[in-house]
Amino acid sequence: MIMRNALFLFFVCTSVIAISQKSTTKSPKIVTKINLGETIIIENHQVTFAKVLEDSRCPKGVTCIWAGRARVQLFVGLEEEDSLIKELIFGQVKQGESKDLTLFTSEGNSVMGYALEPYPSSGDSGSEKEYQLFLSIEKNEK
Repeated sequence: MIMRNALFLFFVCTSVIAISQKSTTKSPKIVTKINLGETIIIENHQVTFAKVLEDSRCPKGVTCIWAGRARVQLFVGLEEEDSLIKELIFGQVKQGESKDLTLFTSEGNSVMGYALEPYPSSGDSGSEKEYQLFLSIEKNEK
């Protein structure tokens, strides 16, 4: 009887361990920063953070009817080719617009818009902000 209980306990413990080992983890995002007006190279692509077209995001500490959004314009191209103009929208999209934050996909990775800083606050003076765009590099799942 003791042997049967010990054997049962052994099978339960090994089953729990085996099941817990099957969990998969996602690879971490690699995030890089680009300042307004700056050009960087990511995976043989030149990425230029050209301008902030709109920043109507609801400031922190304020109640807004509309959450708002930020629109940025980038130039993206291979080093020896002409650049494409790409627009990213963070936040609300209007009818006919795309929520796609992907800049480009290459070599098994996707480069995507991640965040735009600084986020507006209720105390902003309206002066020119030093915007920074954060881009993430994510492995494409196969």
